[in-house]
Amino acid sequence: MVDDAHAKLESFYPEEAVYKNTPEWIEKRRLLLADLALHLAQDALKGETINQEKLKHHLFAILKISKEFFPEENYGEAALQLDKPVEIR
Repeated sequence: MVDDAHAKLESFYPEEAVYKNTPEWIEKRRLLLADLALHLAQDALKGETINQEKLKHHLFAILKISKEFFPEENYGEAALQLDKPVEIR
C-alpha cells in the first residue's frame, strides 16, 4: 500500500519548472514533504533492520522543509541535531 501511495504521489509532481515563492513552489514542497514521509515508511517496512543513514537523511530533509513552512519553530535546529552522533541506550 505504501508503494502504491508513493507512486501515486509522484504522479502529482509538476512536470514544468516551478519558481520559488509561488503557489506552485509551495505545492511542490508539500508534495516533497509527503514523498519523504512515504520514503520513511518504505524504509521502516523493508527488511529486518532500518538503515540509520537513510533514516537520518530523510528526517533531515523533512525537518528542513518543515522549517520553510514554519520558520518561527525549531525545525532547522532539530535538523542540525542529526549531525551529532546517535546515542543508543
